[in-house]
Amino acid sequence: MTSTPAAEVVLIDDDVFSLKLLSRQLEQIGYDRVTAFERANDALALIQNAPRKFRLVIADLQMPEMDGIEFLRHLSVTGYTGAVLLISGEGQRILQTAEQLANLHGLQVIGCLPKPVTKASLEKTLRDRKLGPIWRPPKMAAPQFAAADLEAAIDESEIVAYYQPKIALADGALVGVEALARWRHPHGGILPASQFINAVEIHGHARLLDKSMLNQVLLQAKCWQDADFDLPIALNVQMESLGTFGFLDELEHATAVSGVDISCLTIELTESQIMASPVISLEILARLRLMGVNLSIDDFGTGHSTLTKLRDIPFSEMKLDRSFVHGAGHEGKAVSQAIVESTVSLAHRLGLRIVAEGVENRADWDYVAEIGCDVAQGFFVAKPMPASELRNWLGLWDTRKSDLRSSDESGP
Repeated sequence: MTSTPAAEVVLIDDDVFSLKLLSRQLEQIGYDRVTAFERANDALALIQNAPRKFRLVIADLQMPEMDGIEFLRHLSVTGYTGAVLLISGEGQRILQTAEQLANLHGLQVIGCLPKPVTKASLEKTLRDRKLGPIWRPPKMAAPQFAAADLEAAIDESEIVAYYQPKIALADGALVGVEALARWRHPHGGILPASQFINAVEIHGHARLLDKSMLNQVLLQAKCWQDADFDLPIALNVQMESLGTFGFLDELEHATAVSGVDISCLTIELTESQIMASPVISLEILARLRLMGVNLSIDDFGTGHSTLTKLRDIPFSEMKLDRSFVHGAGHEGKAVSQAIVESTVSLAHRLGLRIVAEGVENRADWDYVAEIGCDVAQGFFVAKPMPASELRNWLGLWDTRKSDLRSSDESGP
């Protein structure tokens, strides 16, 4: 295995037999610097004195005095930046809840194993894991942008579209991109939408931003089309924009100006956006489909009345939220796997293309391919990029795509 055998490990389990067994198993797979504790309080005291010394903490959830759930909360404030492996005999659901809680605390969870832990499952979880410290950004409030600054940024084209590729899992082909807003701030660098979208909505500029993004996207689609690079583009539009009947006229005008075939456009909406104005949204969305625009339900599974919306609205695509996708292929993810796999089956029965968001590593890629997702999107494929960089990225992706196929063919 490639993980550093000299990594400092803290092991916590109140069961003496289990503690000795785990220590022995860790030693057998190359981890011979293990400090074992029967009490979480004692382990926490050691970590607090040197939080960056340790690379891995393995903790049982069921312990006296301080259980594993409380321990995770205290661990998160010590400055510890290494990996966490959770173990428990209480069942898979409580392990997954603990993992979600640890993630919310900003901890790096690399796995959850049911007890009794076997050497094979421990080695598989730790194999090829980089147990070095991770950088955790300081918690900072989003910048408070003034309404006038945002309006000027939109009018002066400082807020531009970046494009994240969408890849067919069947053959690795580029099948589209999603347009994402980025602010080329004159003093703050490239800001992601998360840094300014709330301010845009608070100041009532959502429609202005959506109109700007729509015009950029259609002009870019036409540019690619003229270069024999016909590429569908998806764009998330706020319900505040869609909910006005003038939006359709604006869309028709923008399409006429750009000269592009409107069928290249997919509009993405979250469930919560649709619920904000169900009557108006149903009419607008139905008319968009009649115009030839594709509709995608974004962040599927995180909102309300999902099945009702799937029944009532003529979607052509479903996007599975990254919270279900990332890490779902790992051992011990039975609940997440059940949700993902049933959603894929539902989408296909409804005739919808399903996109897996948040594909961040090879394990995610292999899993969503195996269960029949149609398209993958995420950092494993590419980060969002300016339109000018897409051609160069595609050449690099063709090489990676060949490597992925070679790896699949040489596998067991």
